Amino acid sequence: MAMQNKNRIEMLVGTAILTALVVVLQVFASGVKIGPVSFTFSLVPIVLGAVLYGPVSGAFLGGVFGLVVTIATVTGADIGAYMMFEKLPFLTVLLCMVKGIAAGLVSGFVCRAFGKRGYRLPGIFVAAVACPIVNTGIFCLALFAFYRDVATVWMGSTTYSNLFIYVLLGIVGVNFLVELATNVILAPGIERVIYAVRKRH
Repeated sequence: MAMQNKNRIEMLVGTAILTALVVVLQVFASGVKIGPVSFTFSLVPIVLGAVLYGPVSGAFLGGVFGLVVTIATVTGADIGAYMMFEKLPFLTVLLCMVKGIAAGLVSGFVCRAFGKRGYRLPGIFVAAVACPIVNTGIFCLALFAFYRDVATVWMGSTTYSNLFIYVLLGIVGVNFLVELATNVILAPGIERVIYAVRKRH
């Protein structure tokens, strides 16, 4: 019982710290853009929460990320997202929340599945890859399904003539690669440090 309480407290404290990190990183990243879409550095603490504390923690942190994105969208702080919100307000808010929650949840389940088979380290890397794929993948599917006219307006000021190529290279390309590289490089390394500290205690 004492060990369970200790683990629960550790999870709550750790998730709280990662929550603050998600907020700070997302607010900072909102000013770093390629085209109309911001970089998402806050996926790193989401992956860490999913790896260290499981799918529920990952989903919660993803929800916090989604909430911060929603606030930036609704207030117009993110101009590109605000254009989406003007077109479909409810769906845009839902999209902001769902893609973040799903990214954290999937990362947690992926890492847990690998861990149960004794592949902890590969599981961390796969979780780090899965998070931006789910986040970006859901965004792209929604963009093509419901916001093609908004994406076409974004494309108007670029040299791209094909919407698919524009989304793939102009929006997703650099952003996704930076998010993926950041996650793959940082998340496993930070997790190993935390894991080593845990073992000492």
